[in-house]
Amino acid sequence: MTTPLRHLLWLTARRAMFRLHRGFTRLRSPRRIVASAIAVVFLSVYVLNGVLILASRRTADPESLRLWLSGGMVLYLIYHSVRCVWTDRQVDMEYTAAENLWLGGAPISRSLFAGYKVFSVLFSALLKTFFLAIALAPDVQHFWLLAVGVFAALMMLETVRMSWQRFVTGISQRDLVFWRVSLSIVAAAAVVQLFAELVRITPPGSGPGVYMMQSFTAVGHVASSSCVQWLALPWQPAALLATTSELSTQTFSQLIASISLIPAGIVMMVRVDRWANRSRLDRERDALETGQYRQVKEASLATRYARRSALDLFEQRLPSRTHDALALVWRQTLSVRRYFGTIAFSFCLPTLLCLSPLLTGRVSNQWAFVVAGIALCTMLLAPPALRIDFRRDLKRMLLLRGLPLNPINAVLGQMLLPILITMGFQLTTLAIAASVVHPGWSQILGWSGMLSALAVFTFATENALFLAYPHHEHAQGLGMVVRANVMFLGKATLIAAAVGALLLWVSVCRSLFSESYIAPIYITGAIAGTWSLAIAAVVVTSWCWRRFDIAADLPPE
Repeated sequence: MTTPLRHLLWLTARRAMFRLHRGFTRLRSPRRIVASAIAVVFLSVYVLNGVLILASRRTADPESLRLWLSGGMVLYLIYHSVRCVWTDRQVDMEYTAAENLWLGGAPISRSLFAGYKVFSVLFSALLKTFFLAIALAPDVQHFWLLAVGVFAALMMLETVRMSWQRFVTGISQRDLVFWRVSLSIVAAAAVVQLFAELVRITPPGSGPGVYMMQSFTAVGHVASSSCVQWLALPWQPAALLATTSELSTQTFSQLIASISLIPAGIVMMVRVDRWANRSRLDRERDALETGQYRQVKEASLATRYARRSALDLFEQRLPSRTHDALALVWRQTLSVRRYFGTIAFSFCLPTLLCLSPLLTGRVSNQWAFVVAGIALCTMLLAPPALRIDFRRDLKRMLLLRGLPLNPINAVLGQMLLPILITMGFQLTTLAIAASVVHPGWSQILGWSGMLSALAVFTFATENALFLAYPHHEHAQGLGMVVRANVMFLGKATLIAAAVGALLLWVSVCRSLFSESYIAPIYITGAIAGTWSLAIAAVVVTSWCWRRFDIAADLPPE
């Protein structure tokens, strides 16, 4: 074993032990005692509930499970590939600043540096394997083969994902346009096939709720299709191994093939990384020789001057107390241009899903399901897609804390742009649905006001929780898994509580007021109540920003 490799393995082991010790220390921290208690309760309930459900549910077909394991990896890879080619800014294998500083400048080869990144995702892959193995244990005969197969499939998915990310950084702008068009066509074809399968397996005239439940089966049919399975050939050995019913010599071959795919994926990633670095260097040399750098710099200066003039003109028309928040919003607007393709793609599919109840032919409840879909997308999909607030600026907290801003202005300046984008998605979807269903102006105005308040409440809550319990953008591990699940359960509880509160308010209005006054009073009270909660969430977020301590709250990388 060479000296650099031995030192790198020692560093990886020391880092793992340090992170484990740091995790236990943070669990006992008084500042995080509430989060620690929730995490412990959640894990206990998850394990207990998982054991009870697994003991009582019916087993699934092993063949369907095999197709799910292989085809599901391909569907996720298609989504990631499309999202990657439409993102203008690519990161170098998601390395942290500390890794780029200490390891990127260390006397080690680039291939060893790339292999180190693969080792860093081992723990997250093992954690995902643990949860999936528990969920799928009743469906297979051999638990240990299931665990090995799922782990090999996940590691192969991670290496292919990082390889594709590095490949995109090495291609030219012309090739990037080709891949954007090609992969967008593939993704559109998958979506069309999903809706076709959904229509085929659902009886005509069924309600939107039936379509929603059948959507999971439709996704399984798409994953099981011949085209997807051909693309899933690298994952076939791992899927066959995970669903093995009888041990044989073929099982041993599948085991060897599954394990061999992991180093094969690492070798592929190293070669793609080497090619991407060489390709980028060649393009930079060509740009330097042709003088393109000077042209780009001059155009950038002219564009920056024009934008600054537009900002000054806009500030003159607004009160002076709003200028601080406007400056932060302008900063977010300039930076969001690089993520425009990703944001548009992230909201395209939710819009189609929200409008899908219009295809069911049941006029009585189409509007309700469209509104419910918009609310779900606002709470569950919009925050991960629009991380252009405090969650993206963790490394710039020192700069933000040094600005002479009122906490309310800082919070509004950071959150206003994602809130406006979400409101645009809501109003666009509502306008399309209203043009088809014609629910009436009272319904349109009432739900527009309440959904807008929901957008403000959602982003304020997300940022308040982030400021109370911050984490890095690409953080992984048990804490992030628990955090994601607790957030999902919390949002589901809030949605159920909101529906119950609206039903209770309807009952109160019907019992206290006459028929002609019920609609305006109900709409006014519902909008006022939701916006009161939204404003309260913004105030709580500003308090969390005021108490944010850079020395104690910034998590190490």
